[in-house]
Amino acid sequence: MAAASLLVLSVAAPAMAQEATTLGDIIVTAQKREQASTDVPLALTAYSGEFLDQIGVQEFEELSLFVPGFEVQNQSPNNPGFVIRGITSDSGEATTEPRVSVFQDGVSISRSRGSYIELFDNERIEIAKGPQSTLFGRGALIGAVNVVQNKAQLDDFSGNAETEVGNYGYYMVGGAVNLPLGEGLAVRLSGRIKQRDGFVENLLGGEDFNSTDTQAYRVALRGQLGENLRADVIVNVQFDNPSGTSFKSLTYAPTNPDTGAVIGDLGRNSGAALTTAAGFEGDQPLGLDREVYGVTALLDYTINDAFSLSSITAFRQFDGTEVFDPDGFSLPVFVFAEDAQADMASQELRLNYDTGGAITAFAGVSYFWEKGSQRVPLRTNERLFALLNTGGLPRPNGLSMAIVNSIPTLAPLKANHTETFTNYGETKAIDVFADASWAVTDRLELTAGVRFTSEDKRSGYGAQLNNGGSIVGGSTPTVARGLIIQPTLNGEPQYQSIEDDGITYRAVARYELSNDFNVYASYATGRRPVVLAVAAPTAPQGNVRFTELPSEEVESIEIGAKGEFLDRTLTLESSIYDYSYSNFQTTIRNSAGQFVSINAGEASSYGYEGQGSWRPNDVFTAFATYAYNHSRFDIGAFEGNRFRLSPDHTWSVGARVAIHALGGEFSAVPTYTWQSKVFFDNNNDRRDLQGADRIVDEFQEAYGLLNLRLTYAPENANWQVEAFGSNLLDEEYIKDAGNTGDAFGIATFIAGEPRYYGIGFSVSY
Repeated sequence: MAAASLLVLSVAAPAMAQEATTLGDIIVTAQKREQASTDVPLALTAYSGEFLDQIGVQEFEELSLFVPGFEVQNQSPNNPGFVIRGITSDSGEATTEPRVSVFQDGVSISRSRGSYIELFDNERIEIAKGPQSTLFGRGALIGAVNVVQNKAQLDDFSGNAETEVGNYGYYMVGGAVNLPLGEGLAVRLSGRIKQRDGFVENLLGGEDFNSTDTQAYRVALRGQLGENLRADVIVNVQFDNPSGTSFKSLTYAPTNPDTGAVIGDLGRNSGAALTTAAGFEGDQPLGLDREVYGVTALLDYTINDAFSLSSITAFRQFDGTEVFDPDGFSLPVFVFAEDAQADMASQELRLNYDTGGAITAFAGVSYFWEKGSQRVPLRTNERLFALLNTGGLPRPNGLSMAIVNSIPTLAPLKANHTETFTNYGETKAIDVFADASWAVTDRLELTAGVRFTSEDKRSGYGAQLNNGGSIVGGSTPTVARGLIIQPTLNGEPQYQSIEDDGITYRAVARYELSNDFNVYASYATGRRPVVLAVAAPTAPQGNVRFTELPSEEVESIEIGAKGEFLDRTLTLESSIYDYSYSNFQTTIRNSAGQFVSINAGEASSYGYEGQGSWRPNDVFTAFATYAYNHSRFDIGAFEGNRFRLSPDHTWSVGARVAIHALGGEFSAVPTYTWQSKVFFDNNNDRRDLQGADRIVDEFQEAYGLLNLRLTYAPENANWQVEAFGSNLLDEEYIKDAGNTGDAFGIATFIAGEPRYYGIGFSVSY
């Protein structure tokens, strides 16, 4: 690509440390060996943990604002959506496969309900875009995120501590300590506790919605077991207990359910009146109770000057129950919950070859096992449902429960009808992979990689009527029917198994136009494994219908350039890409009112990404990103539609400016991030595809967020203080729309975060 294209904007800004540094020094391992990020021939964004701390990034959602082509939607820690170049991975079903892989130190944590983790005490985070199956494994259809955690250091007694307080009752405490334990042994302890009150008012009293309540802890142990063998063992635990998600209805105004009095408005970001039902899920309140555990063992053995062996062994478990009010208003038409849990184990063995000569390569084998389930109990007030379904529930103010319960024709209906469905998934996969790079000349390098995956998959589904049949659903004395779902035979789960094999590969050429400027071109394929789509019975005591959806496949062509200029004070990267998808899998609501996975056929995407960083001296650094992504469905009912959660344009700019005064350094880090219009469903809120909901309002127009961090660090001291603010202009936006209520013509909306601000203190030693 021409140098002029590079200078538009372009890749990953490395650490903005206070001491002087060059910009090409961040080291990554995306290709399973240590390389400067500017030497890796793929679209890679890599940020050091220090840089992320300086711009205030603590979560994936915040990180995505500074990574071109990467979006993260966080409804709650239990329900995130990861998007790379328009492709979304967010399903909580145990039967589906992720499209975007998320890793901790090379271990897949991609299952949606366990993938959202607190970002603290990390060495760096790498985001590789494009099909990355050959490098990262079976789940990296369109990209991979790898969180590289800080390891224990053998000869370093050090540590740090930090605390922050702010509005909405915010406080955070965290830190780390590295302790040598003797010759060849060290431990590192780190953790973070973070709480913030909800920012959407609970108009019925009690805890406000969308709060933060996270505890995350880590123990990292390192042992040098002889001259050639090093072992790292890392244990992670995280607990999340935020309040309920603010599913806000714009169809029915917030009211007092006892009196029917209006107590709020129909604004997307204003207060909500949401409820659960007595006795539902053991009286767990609205909100999430999630636990995540993981243990990883990393072994690196040097065989000789040419060969080394790497082993990654891991076990991971998560268990989360979230109770939510999907109708978005105070009358208890529906109350849902989701109980998602999974166990995962994996083992990878990789043989590496590197003599410092013309050939570098690796080959290996890996095994992955996962077993999980997603249980969804739902409770319905049949009296309210009957009114809603027949148009007898007046809009926008609704009725009081006293009036509803006094209507004679509704008296026979059940006030609490409960149904439950559960999907199950178990996967056993074996991968065999190899990748090699050949320096043909001092300027030209060729790379090729291939991965073969073989897997056995078992999917299941079961549904029960927990307290008898639904009267509204048409139950008779002999046949108990459901209202939303129909029970499986005897309420027992039914299963089906499939086997699937697939190959993915990549071919890359990189050419150095000069010592500090290179270009590359790549062709790569990605593959999402075969899926067994599950359709619930349409009649009571029926059989589950399993449909085998063919593997979703993508072919990618990418051309890019990376360079360092002006005495390596300016780092730029740029890439253009073109994707072609076949057997694109998406979800629709069928004629029976069920959400089912389908093969939507062909889709395509093309775009441009760039990012750059400039540091002319020790007191000033500037960075910027830009991404254009044109992702569209090519055929079928969605033809011409955009992919969900995929803005066409995003950009960010930021700087760090430092001055020396009052015996120390004052620094300011302003950042601004912007995105264009986004839809929240692949149907793009089109009237002909919406079903019961005919209002076109489920999108977010373009908006931007301004953040600022101010820091004072005294000279020759080990502490600093800072003030910070995010969304300083108090921009009102939503992060999701439609949701479960959309299926019943009562779409709900989830507000984005308002203005946050606070102060912090940190010390290191």
